[in-house]
Amino acid sequence: MKYFWTHRDHIPEGMGYGQFAKAHLNWMVLTALFTAVIAFVYAGADHTVKMTILRVIAAALMISEIFKMVLMAKTGVKISEYLPLEICSFGAYFIVLDSISASVPFFGVMLLTLFLPGAIMAVVFPTTQALPAINFYSIHQFLYHGLIIAYVTARFVCGEIPLVYSALWGSIAKILVLIGIMYIVDVVFDRNFMFLRDAYDNPMLEAIRKFCGDGPRYTIGLILFSIFVINVFFCIFKLITIIFRI
Repeated sequence: MKYFWTHRDHIPEGMGYGQFAKAHLNWMVLTALFTAVIAFVYAGADHTVKMTILRVIAAALMISEIFKMVLMAKTGVKISEYLPLEICSFGAYFIVLDSISASVPFFGVMLLTLFLPGAIMAVVFPTTQALPAINFYSIHQFLYHGLIIAYVTARFVCGEIPLVYSALWGSIAKILVLIGIMYIVDVVFDRNFMFLRDAYDNPMLEAIRKFCGDGPRYTIGLILFSIFVINVFFCIFKLITIIFRI
């Protein structure tokens, strides 16, 4: 518990829980169980309770992110390097909008085809593996992305998110605009929001960097890989809807 509140910038080397080590696998199992429970409860609820569940999750995402930012400010972390401008941060913002009006299909499609795959990747390839398993930032990593996964999964299994391939490419076009804006921000302010300029010690992103190279080649490779993954997940979701008649 000595390093529970310690940010990765101040953690000694060799303290991390490691990629696919026991602690990481435990976190993934807990995330899957949490998602299953939320989806089960959501599926059996009436409309009022469903909206309450969605809004509680949305509020929890915002509160946890605000708490993390306050903690970093209190412990001397350079906040400008860790602003909530990552891909899943935008996913959380879309969840807030979706929870306000869950009947608008635009948000649901974006969440399912873009941000759910991103959240799953964040759980499978976490950026906190250099931290102890029992550390606030490690817990926040899995809780935050687990909430996103649970939210979108619950809506999907209840048939509330239509799967139309043309809508998928509309979502991709929108995220490309966002990527363009964030890339300019990264270059102008020398940052790495959305991991657009550096792999940030993430094994999956590091593999892309090694394959494609550094600089713009890494960025282009990341974008192409993301589009590929989004299409793969779309096919998986579509197959699930056919098999289980969702």
